[in-house]
Amino acid sequence: MTGAGLGLRAPGSGLRGSEYVMIDFTDWPTLLASNDRRGGTSAARKAAPGELIWKAALPDAVRSSPILHDGVLYVTSRDGRLHAFDGANGRERWSFQSAGASDSTPSISADLVLFGSDDGAVYAIDRTSGRLRWKAEAGGPVWTSPIVRDGRVYFGSTDGTFRAVDRGTGKTAWSRQFGGQICSTAYAADRLVYFGSSDGRVHALDAASGKDAWMHQAGDGVTASPAVADGLVLVGSEDDFFYALDAASGGVRWKLETRLGIHSSAAVAGGRVFFGGKDGHFYALNLPDGKELWKSESMRTLTATPVAGDSIVCMQAFYGGTVAFDANTGKRLWRANLGGSLQSTPVLTPDAIYQVSYTGVVYALR
Repeated sequence: MTGAGLGLRAPGSGLRGSEYVMIDFTDWPTLLASNDRRGGTSAARKAAPGELIWKAALPDAVRSSPILHDGVLYVTSRDGRLHAFDGANGRERWSFQSAGASDSTPSISADLVLFGSDDGAVYAIDRTSGRLRWKAEAGGPVWTSPIVRDGRVYFGSTDGTFRAVDRGTGKTAWSRQFGGQICSTAYAADRLVYFGSSDGRVHALDAASGKDAWMHQAGDGVTASPAVADGLVLVGSEDDFFYALDAASGGVRWKLETRLGIHSSAAVAGGRVFFGGKDGHFYALNLPDGKELWKSESMRTLTATPVAGDSIVCMQAFYGGTVAFDANTGKRLWRANLGGSLQSTPVLTPDAIYQVSYTGVVYALR
C-alpha cells in the first residue's frame, strides 16, 4: 500500500470530519526516515495540521520516535512493548513485550522490526505476526536505534559496547568496547560506521571488521546521532559546539559555537543543516562552510531532532508542540500544540503527521 491512498472507515472515537480517512502512505522505516540519518523528506507541508485522524494512549511514557512502513506505525514505550498500529485508523495490529523498558526507536529491515531494550538486548520481530525471530545480547541497555547495512545490524549500548550482528540470525560478527556510554544512533556508510559516545568522542569504524578508521575528541559528551552529507559528518556535542568533520579523516572542516550543549541530531536538506540547541534556539547553517543563515528566537530547551524539506523544517519543542519554519528565512509558519510535552521526531507523510507525546499518546493529524 506504500505510496497510494487508502480509504478506511474511521473508528468512532477521536475522529472528526469525514467518515473515510485517505492517507497517502510514505515509508519512514527508521530514525530520521532513512539510514543516512539526514531527516529529509519531500512530504513537508506549509499548512498546520488542523484535524485529528486518530489517537491512541499507551500505558507508559515514550522517549523514542515512531516509524512508518507499509501503512503500519511502530512505537516503543517505557513499558517495554513494541506496538504496531494501523496508520489509517489507529487500531493496534499487535504488540510485543520485551523484558525491559524501551527508549529505542525501531528500524525496519525487510520482514523484521528491530529495537533495543533496557534489558540489554536487541530484538528482531516479525513485522507481520509480531513474533520474536531472534534476540541479540548487549552488555547494557540499548537506547540507540539499530541500523542495517549489507546484512548486518549495528548498535551501541550504555556499557560502551558497539556491536555488529548478522541480520538473519543475530549472531555477533564483531564487537568493540569504548570508554563512554553509547547513546548516539550510528550512521553506516559503504565502508565506515560513525557514532558518538559520552566521553566526547566521535568514532569511525571499519564496517566489516570494527577496526578504528579515525576518532575525533570533542570537549564533552556526544549523544546526538551523526548525519553524513557531502563528505561531512555532522554532529553536535555537549561542549556547546556543532561540528562538521571530514568523513574520510575526521578532521574539523568547520564548527559553530552555541550557548549551551547540543543533544539534537541534525537534519540536512537543500544545502542547509538544521538542529536545535539546549539554549532554546533553532539553527540553520550553510552546509559547505557552517555559516549561520538564521536562528529562531529562544523556545526554551530543544533536544528533539528536526525534519526538513527544501522549503520547510519542523521541530518538536518540548513544551511548545511542533513548530514549522520557512527553511530559507526562519519565519515561523505554524505551530501545532497538542497540550503535552513532545520529544520525539514526527513522521511526515504527504497528508498526515504522526507524533507521540512524552506521556505516551500517539497522534495522527492532517
